[in-house]
Amino acid sequence: MSREAKILIFGLVLIFSIYQKQTSKTFNFLKENNSIVEKKDPESDSNNSLSSSDELQDIIRRNQKIIDEIENMEPIEIPSELLDPNLEIKTYHPTPSNGFSPYDKYFGNGIYNNSSGNEFIIKNSNNTHAVVLLVNAYSGRKVRNEFVRKGSNFSMTGVPNGTYYLEWFSGNDWSPNHRIGNYIGGFQTDASFTKTREASDWMAVSGYQKWTVTLYSVVGGDVESESIDADEFFN
Repeated sequence: MSREAKILIFGLVLIFSIYQKQTSKTFNFLKENNSIVEKKDPESDSNNSLSSSDELQDIIRRNQKIIDEIENMEPIEIPSELLDPNLEIKTYHPTPSNGFSPYDKYFGNGIYNNSSGNEFIIKNSNNTHAVVLLVNAYSGRKVRNEFVRKGSNFSMTGVPNGTYYLEWFSGNDWSPNHRIGNYIGGFQTDASFTKTREASDWMAVSGYQKWTVTLYSVVGGDVESESIDADEFFN
């Protein structure tokens, strides 16, 4: 066999091999992309179709049953307070220490005269904390605002000479972010505002004098008291 014939035969074999390989790749690609439809037994197709139909009907029946149950459910009533757009979610913060002054921004810094020797001992026997205001009875100036934890005592020392009465804001769950009208900071639960009632309960100090006052949420404390609102407390 001549050299030319051998080259021709080799070329034909090579071309045929490349053709087979390319055809195999194309077949696999089409199969993977569902482009080849395999022949199936007509009877098998019929059985599968019936089976699929039964399954579909079963799904429809189950869905309809769920829809019927939902339609027959009793309506759920949402408490009206949950629909209030001004509803505040209670948040938790550390309880301030005795003597903390949360309202200096409204009343100014506390007024002291450490040489006076005057002292007011506040006993908080309630089950609520309190912010106690010491108010000058004649000028109405709030000279102190002090936090007093429930079940504890706190001494206001260095009180200037003068005549005073008390107001206090009681409650639980203190939050520095809680809004009370136009004011920020307060108790989120059990909130109430109180002041001493009569001029006969005013307390005068003129040097080295001491008063002890017990806070009660009901009548029975050392002084008569009455409820007030937030505006009266902060003004």
